[in-house]
Amino acid sequence: MKGPSETYFKNIIERRDRRFDGRFYFGVKTTGIYCRPVCPAKPKPENILIFKSASEAEKAGFRACLRCHPDLAPGSKFLDGTINTVSRALRLLNDSSGADWTIQKLAASLGMTDRHLRRLFDEHLGASPVEILITQRLHLAKQLLQETATPITEIALASGFQSIRRFNEAFKSRYRKSPSELRKTRSQNATDGLSLKIPIRLPYDWPAVMAYLTRHETYGLEHMEHETYQRFIPRGKKFGSVVVSMKPKQDFLNVKFSNIPLTDVRFVLGRLKNLFDTDHNPVHLPSTKGLSSNGIRVPGSFDPFETAVAIILSQLVSSEQARAKLKTLIERFGRKIGRHTSGDVFEFPTPAILANAKIEEIGLTRNKAHAIRELSRAVQNGTVDFKAHIDFSKATERLLRIRGIGPWTATMIAMRCLGDSDAFPEFDLIIQRALRKKLAHQKDWASSRAYLTHCLWRDFSRVLSKTKGEKHELPVSKN
Repeated sequence: MKGPSETYFKNIIERRDRRFDGRFYFGVKTTGIYCRPVCPAKPKPENILIFKSASEAEKAGFRACLRCHPDLAPGSKFLDGTINTVSRALRLLNDSSGADWTIQKLAASLGMTDRHLRRLFDEHLGASPVEILITQRLHLAKQLLQETATPITEIALASGFQSIRRFNEAFKSRYRKSPSELRKTRSQNATDGLSLKIPIRLPYDWPAVMAYLTRHETYGLEHMEHETYQRFIPRGKKFGSVVVSMKPKQDFLNVKFSNIPLTDVRFVLGRLKNLFDTDHNPVHLPSTKGLSSNGIRVPGSFDPFETAVAIILSQLVSSEQARAKLKTLIERFGRKIGRHTSGDVFEFPTPAILANAKIEEIGLTRNKAHAIRELSRAVQNGTVDFKAHIDFSKATERLLRIRGIGPWTATMIAMRCLGDSDAFPEFDLIIQRALRKKLAHQKDWASSRAYLTHCLWRDFSRVLSKTKGEKHELPVSKN
C-alpha cells in the first residue's frame, strides 16, 4: 500500500483507532483472515499485511474475520482528494442493480476515461471496478444465505450473477466454501421472510434522523411512527414496502422487506444507505465547546427527484405548509396504487408528467411551478442527472440556471440528492444566527459542513428561532 509506512498503519491497528475504520483493512498472514482496524484481535505486527479495501484482501486469498465482519461493515465516506471520484463511483454502483455496468459506462458517467478510472481504483482500493462490483455481490449473497431461507438459485440471480454456475464458482473461489455449505451456518433466527441488517458506525443519533425525516415525510410514499421508517415501493398496480428501525446501542439498522422481489433488494438497500447516511464515520467530525457532533447524520434521499421537488416546495414556507403542498401535488399528479393501514399509497409523479403539468393549479407561485417543470425537463434530457455524481460545484451551477431555484434550494438539493458532504445553506436563518453568535466556525468543519448544518439545526433551532424580524429564505420551522 503506497503512502504512509507499514509502521504507521500498525500503530493505528494497535490502538484500534476508529477514525480509520473503512479507510483500510489488514490481513494476518498466520491465519489467512482480514480485519478492520477496530478489530479486538491482537496479531503480532510482523504478521500484518495492509490492504486498501476488502476486495483487495479477498483477492489476495484472505477471508473475513468473524469478530469484526469487514465484509459487512459500512463503507467509507471519503471527503476530499481524488478519492472523491472513487467514492462517487462506488455510490453509483450502489444506487443501481449494477447488472449492466461496464467499466466504460461507469467512466463515461464520471466524465473520464476508463483507463483513468482503473488507475484511481487501483491507487485507492487496490482492485478494479469489476472486482469491487463482484465483491459487493458476493457480500450480499453471503448475507442472504446466512440470514434468510431464500433458495440459493434466487439468491444468485438477486445478487447480480447471470448464472448459477458463475455464482458457485465465484463464491467458492472467494470463501472456500460452496453456497450450500455456507447455508448450513444460517442463523437459527432466520425466517422465510426477508429481514436484513445495514451496519452502521456508532454513535448514530437515530431519534434526530427520524425527527428530520418525519418533518419532511412524503405523503403516500413514506410513513413514520414510533421512530420507525416505512417506505412504500410501487410494483405495477401493486406495491411493496420496507420498514427500517434501530434499537438503542445496536450497530446496525433493521430492515424488513414485504412484497419486494429479491432482484430489487440490492437497489432498495443502496437507496436506504443513501437515505440514512450509513457509510459515514462520525469520529471524523470535530466537536467544539457547546456544539456536539455526537451521532449526527445527514439524511439523504430514497428518490432524488422526489426529494428535489419537495425541497423546491419548501421554499419560504413552514414544514407543515410544505408537506401539505407536496400532498396536494402527489394527489393531483401522482398515481394512486392502493391503501395501507396508514392511508392511501401513491406513486410519485414522474419527470415526464411534471414537465408539462399545470402545477399552478394546486396554488403554487409561478416561480415554484416553473422551477419544478424545468427541473423535470432537465432530468428528462439529462442536463441534471442525480445518478451521474458529477462535480458538486458544476451540479449546483446547473441547478442555479433554473429560474425559481436559488442558492438555498440548490445547496439543499446538493446535500440531500447528490450527497455533497460540504453543502452549506448559509442563507438559512438558523445557520446565519448561529454563525453570528459564533456557535461554530466553518473552517473547523472543512469538507463536512453539511454535518455542521444538521448539528446546528438539531441543537439550536428552538433557541435561535425566537429572534424576530429577520428576513430569510427558509422559515425556522422547516429545519
